[in-house]
Amino acid sequence: MKFFYQNWQFDSELPMTIFSTNNIRYHAHCHPEVELIYVVSGSLFVGVNEDKRLVSGGQFVVCGSNDIHYYENSGTDSNVIILIFKPDLLGALRVWPSEFQFSSPYLTDSQKTQPLGDLMISILEESTKAKPGSGLIIRGMILQLCGSLQRCIPSLPKDKEPHEQRARMQKILSYIEGNCCSEITLDSISRHFNMDPHHFSRTFKSTLGISFKTYLNTVRISLTEIQLETTDASITDIALDCGFTSIRTFNRVYKSLKGRTPSDLRKGD
Repeated sequence: MKFFYQNWQFDSELPMTIFSTNNIRYHAHCHPEVELIYVVSGSLFVGVNEDKRLVSGGQFVVCGSNDIHYYENSGTDSNVIILIFKPDLLGALRVWPSEFQFSSPYLTDSQKTQPLGDLMISILEESTKAKPGSGLIIRGMILQLCGSLQRCIPSLPKDKEPHEQRARMQKILSYIEGNCCSEITLDSISRHFNMDPHHFSRTFKSTLGISFKTYLNTVRISLTEIQLETTDASITDIALDCGFTSIRTFNRVYKSLKGRTPSDLRKGD
């Protein structure tokens, strides 16, 4: 697991990044940047807001500003290209994502996705060249990509209320990620956001499809996996450092979410 979405350092002249990655997994999160995903091969689950689908090679996913999204392994290998950029990159032409939203984040028609995928590959290739004019060429291809998306996917007026709800959820997710190694309970986080615990719990689950406790454990497990793979610290120390109150609780939660033990990961099984 790699934390792809923290502290992006964008070039002020070209505020974007693009990369190819295999077998990506990442818990639900959101950010103000637009994120476009092209599945080159294989398949994986991609959730966007209240929807979750299995997407396969040749298919495309669009995540607008503050859309809550996540990646899950489908049990098979996958390779994807991910483009992330600030909406400001679109300049004066920026009507999306501020003024409208797409009717669906998923595009599966191969006749429509093929040219989009070719553009993603071209942007990725151009980003590695660092030649004179590369910035202009990349900006032009991103503009072409966004224009093509508007032709391929029906659009709807921006729905203000869900946008505000997702903006609040973004703050909640950021708070959890920043404080997950400390003690967080349903009551404490509800108080922090001035919400009734029952209302908080219902809102959280209806938005992400999982409970607050499961999400918190998923974030903590993600942190422990990084340390298990990159440090020699003991499993007990890692578990306590990442917010678990005991090694017994950690082992139980890890096995429940991952289907194996932390020791299996250390052994490379």
